Amino acid sequence: MATELRSKTRFVDAGWRVTIPKEMRDKLGWDRETTVCVSWDGRRIRIRHPLRCIACPDSTKVGALGKIVIPPRVRAETHIYRGQILRLSVEGDEVIIVPEEEQVRCQACGSEMDVKQTLPNVYLCKRCREALERAAERA
Repeated sequence: MATELRSKTRFVDAGWRVTIPKEMRDKLGWDRETTVCVSWDGRRIRIRHPLRCIACPDSTKVGALGKIVIPPRVRAETHIYRGQILRLSVEGDEVIIVPEEEQVRCQACGSEMDVKQTLPNVYLCKRCREALERAAERA
């Protein structure tokens, strides 16, 4: 009996990486060093094996812990940011990533602890807010 994969949430880390969950990698047959293409179709990020990707200029390798780096061009097109929550799901032979609207992580460090909206669309944790306040006092 085939098990259905549920969508998972992950976040963009400080190195512009996102972790593809093990069960998704296993379902697609991706392991460490698997080359994948990353593209943006205007609504979602699509990650697929290069053999199924036609003329994709943005490829990356799956890291040891299942992390992939989101290429600079895709980051610019999607307007994603460090700490942003992403929803991942498997559709056919590719991973689909949809940026979440609701932000619950610090945009500076990725922490989930005591995150508040500091400015419009800017979310910072207590530690980063305090660091920003100290820097503002020195300026």
